Amino acid sequence: MTHKEFTPSESLDLITSIILEAKSRFEDYGFSFIFIGLCCFISSLGQFILLRLEYYQVSYYPYFIMPIAGVITYFYYKKKRSAVKSRNIIGSLLSLFGIILGLNLMIAGFFFWKKFNIALLPFMLIMFSLWPLLTGVIIRNRLFIALGVIVNIIAYCSFFIGWEYHPLVLSVVSLIGIVLPGIVLNYTRKESYV
Repeated sequence: MTHKEFTPSESLDLITSIILEAKSRFEDYGFSFIFIGLCCFISSLGQFILLRLEYYQVSYYPYFIMPIAGVITYFYYKKKRSAVKSRNIIGSLLSLFGIILGLNLMIAGFFFWKKFNIALLPFMLIMFSLWPLLTGVIIRNRLFIALGVIVNIIAYCSFFIGWEYHPLVLSVVSLIGIVLPGIVLNYTRKESYV
């Protein structure tokens, strides 16, 4: 096995090509963003409606859609990944980060919601805002960075909003923080194939 030394220019070209490859593969995730985002929107809006109708005991039931949506998305991309021969470390890291973040948000929401009390939604949104920020920095996308900052600001503002309106805040964040990036990714992907 030989070890090749790269010039600074070759190293920069290699890094750039890896980032561009990750970006192009990441654009394929538009479907999952739209799907997961719409499921989150429906769940949180459903909870808001149940709370307004004073069905407090069952108001969290709509969120059982989320694990099902996660499983569907997992199997959808598992099938697509099996066709890909090579993997990119940046794309793999973004996928792994998304999975870990999603699992932690579900665990916090389903099992530790009483411990968080009114701070559950702000905590979840602060955690979630890391995803578009990190993604935007890695794939060099200003829209993702801006959406991460907006979600972060909304997260801190939600400390001052009554808990009964938190599901409504989450439904808005689902649209601007998950569905909108998915639509942009789908559009970008379609434009690159034209």
